[in-house]
Amino acid sequence: MIKRLVQKAILLLAISWFSQIAQAQTVVQVSTSLGDFSIELFDSQTPGTVQNFLNYINNGRFIDSIVHRSDPGFVIQGGGWTIAEGSSALTPVVTDGPISNEPGISNQRGTVAMAKVAGNPNSATSQWFINLGNNSFLDTDNGGFTVFGQVLGDGMQVVDQIAALTRVVLSASLNELPVLNFNGVSVSRSDLVFTAFEVQTETIAPNRFDNASSTLILRVDAGSSGIVELSFAIESQEPSVIIRGLAETVIALPSVEAGYATFDAASGQLTIPELEIDGSVAFRNLVLTLTDADQLLFTLQSFE
Repeated sequence: MIKRLVQKAILLLAISWFSQIAQAQTVVQVSTSLGDFSIELFDSQTPGTVQNFLNYINNGRFIDSIVHRSDPGFVIQGGGWTIAEGSSALTPVVTDGPISNEPGISNQRGTVAMAKVAGNPNSATSQWFINLGNNSFLDTDNGGFTVFGQVLGDGMQVVDQIAALTRVVLSASLNELPVLNFNGVSVSRSDLVFTAFEVQTETIAPNRFDNASSTLILRVDAGSSGIVELSFAIESQEPSVIIRGLAETVIALPSVEAGYATFDAASGQLTIPELEIDGSVAFRNLVLTLTDADQLLFTLQSFE
């Protein structure tokens, strides 16, 4: 287990020098009553689920939609209900037919997945949720819950604020409703947590430095140990560049794509072809070595 985490951490080391032959991924900005955050969608890994999610956005089904469920430590959930301006009644989102399940990416903290009907793996329609914790048990439950995106940068700070709100029971189906400024008697439209979505298209490098969180984010092919995305915190820059792998940020990926970093378990060497900073390739052929397996520390050996 330690060896695998180490290998994943190494992959993340590249975070210090992100920048690869990036794949174009769809990014959706989410505006909420408590702040904004962005979600990167896994277009290539879960194409059907991503297209379904975008259809609801582009068709206006999510206009005036709310976060209707908050289960602290587990998930927040939306995409099920709307309430129009000037109205006091919640209306279910009009749904299309259910979609085919596309499991494979683990339900770790910060990932976005589709909700579905118990006992029916292929029943997801409009409702989505964000994992607040590492909920890997969902990877096999009910055929596996499809993860189709992840919250970027420091966006989980906004998500955590939503999860910390007071919850009320409105009905059997709305029994974990997060609310703002609740008066203890009734819920008004202004108490609800609204969500608005704006689709963007950005080039997301597989290896990059994220300014918002001051971490390195790497996508690594570790051979038999798996393919993952991992974040690294910079521990020191002098006299050596040392990075610490954040094991809690590991996200399992289903397949390797161009530009991923590689990890050699035998040598403990992590190689990052390119590292991107502020949208440009800043370093090439970075080589790091695992120097402390217990702390998941990696030391930079060379770069171009």
